[in-house]
Amino acid sequence: MLDPKESRNLKKTSKRLLIFLLIVFVFDVFICFLFFRYTSMSPVLCGFIIICITTVLYLLFSLICAKIDKKKKERLENSDKKDPFTK
Repeated sequence: MLDPKESRNLKKTSKRLLIFLLIVFVFDVFICFLFFRYTSMSPVLCGFIIICITTVLYLLFSLICAKIDKKKKERLENSDKKDPFTK
């Protein structure tokens, strides 16, 4: 059984991942369309390039989310008001 804090973190992470996947899927489809339409590139090479682009974008996204969470945690610790839903 998950604690409420763990459940909240899991829900937040899942929501972020879903938003990332939706945005990246549209971007990847656009890039695939450009590759197939304007180049005579092999589908395997196109797939490899898309996987590399998606990996780099996910690492950047993960880094940005980690920095946002860190700043949010520091701001909560430094402020007088505490989060009402934490113990």
